[in-house]
Amino acid sequence: MTLRGRYDRKTVLYLAVSTALLLAPAIIPGSFVAMGHSEAYLKTPPLIDVIRAEFGSLTILAIAVLGLTNFRSWWLRKKMDGKTAHTRDVNLQEMLDKVAEKAEVDKIEAIVIDSSFPNAFAFKKGRKDFVAVTIALLEILNSDELESVLAHEVAHIKNKDWKIKIFGMIISLKSIPLPIVPLLVRAIYRRREYLADETSATLEGTPLPLISTLLKVSEYVKSFSGSIDLHSLSTSFSFVSPPSRGLQKLLSSNPTVEDRVKNLMKLLPAS
Repeated sequence: MTLRGRYDRKTVLYLAVSTALLLAPAIIPGSFVAMGHSEAYLKTPPLIDVIRAEFGSLTILAIAVLGLTNFRSWWLRKKMDGKTAHTRDVNLQEMLDKVAEKAEVDKIEAIVIDSSFPNAFAFKKGRKDFVAVTIALLEILNSDELESVLAHEVAHIKNKDWKIKIFGMIISLKSIPLPIVPLLVRAIYRRREYLADETSATLEGTPLPLISTLLKVSEYVKSFSGSIDLHSLSTSFSFVSPPSRGLQKLLSSNPTVEDRVKNLMKLLPAS
């Protein structure tokens, strides 16, 4: 299997449409006025001024979002400090180093979280990348399955998905009057999950361990009655999210397990 590029066509399309919809309310009204009303046209700000104003407001919003992101990352680490073991699981760190080397990314630190919910996620602290894995996930997966999860999280790091997450937060906040934009942002997040799955399958040479992992974790979650915490605080992508159906699927940042498995099945060689 060939390693996919960082951005697939659907991601680029969704990003372009989201950006266009974001700028349209500021640009289109003036354009329509200019078509037939010269007096109104004279009162309409030049397009370049409109774009500059939009860029200025986006810059201010971006600074605020980056500040919030850094605060949430700090809060996440502080909340996890009493529940983590940085290097206690040496095999986990060695496995992560192996996957990171295959993906050609810089060293990533493994963190084990004392949680009964099986999950994993990648996040940044400054310039350093971390992959957090819960004890519950370590307990239910075999080594091949665990490595496929680590490859999925390393794929998020390799694909710079934290930038996509920040961009999504910015345009979602900027376009509150346009509900379709947040829906497109959620679609972008789902595409990143598919891409991370595909990258994981490529790094591992087969999608079978990740398919097995998804099905196993899905069955575990169905009977899980505890609280789902920590992963929701991450500003990155969580490996597992609560099951969603119907309209919830459009609002979810994660595709369903069924959809992820179907997508991975396409990577299997034809029999």
